[in-house]
Amino acid sequence: MDFNYLNDKDLLYFSKHILLPNIGIEGQQKLSSSEVTVFGLGGIGNLITTYIASAGVKKINIVDFDTVEDSNLQRQINFTNSDIGFHKTDVIDKYLQSRFPNLSVNKFSNKILSTDEVDSITADSDIVLDGTDNFEVRKIINKSCNSNNKKLIIGAVEGYSGQLLTVMSNKSTCYECIYEDLTDNNSCSESGVLAPLVGMISSMMAMECINILTGNNPSYENKLVLVDGLNISINIIKTKKKQNCLICSQPYEKI
Repeated sequence: MDFNYLNDKDLLYFSKHILLPNIGIEGQQKLSSSEVTVFGLGGIGNLITTYIASAGVKKINIVDFDTVEDSNLQRQINFTNSDIGFHKTDVIDKYLQSRFPNLSVNKFSNKILSTDEVDSITADSDIVLDGTDNFEVRKIINKSCNSNNKKLIIGAVEGYSGQLLTVMSNKSTCYECIYEDLTDNNSCSESGVLAPLVGMISSMMAMECINILTGNNPSYENKLVLVDGLNISINIIKTKKKQNCLICSQPYEKI
C-alpha cells in the first residue's frame, strides 16, 4: 500500500471522519491509501461505490458486464433514464469522476467466469466487496479471495430479505461453508426487490469496509446477518468454518 498523506483540503473535507476516535487522521490516511474492488454494480454495488469514494478511498475497481435497463432505476439510484443502454461500468465511472476528481477508477466490463480473472482484478486490493446476484459468481469470487487471503464482504438482497457476511481470511467461515449446496442461477431480475433494503445492505457493507480499512474489528466475521425488510428486524447467526469445506479446507485449485 502506498501511503497517502492528507492535504489541507482533505483535512477539511474529511473533518467529520477525523473527529471520530476510531478513525482520526491516521484512519483517514489509511482509507486514502487503500484499494477496493466492487463486483456487481446493481442495487448494492451501485451505492457502495459512492459510499466508499466519499469516505476517502482513492482507488476503486468496478466490475460488471451488464448495461443499464429501465427496471434498474427503481433501486440503482446512481443511474438515470439517459444512461439506459450504456455499460454500467462506464456510467458509474463517469458519475464517480464527476464527484471525486482525485479518484482512480479501473473498469472491468467482462463477465466473471474463472478465479484467474478475479485474481488479476483484485491482486492489489485491500478489500473485495461482492454485490453480485449470482451464486456461481459469488462462489468464484469467494474461492479466489480465500486462496489469496483477501478480505471479502458479501451482501445480497432478494425480495424482503437481505444478507451480509464478512470473510477476513482463509481461517474465517467462507461463503461455501454456508451455501455449499446452492446452485441456483437466478438473479434479482427473476424476483422482486425492496428498493430501500438495497440501500440498507450497501450502507452496512460500506461501514464494514471502512471499519476494517481503518484498523477496527469487523462486525460480520463468522456471522451471517439476516435482515428482514418486511418486519424491520435483524437476526445474527453465528457460523463455524466447515472442516470439510470444498473451498477453505482444501488445497487451492483454479476454476
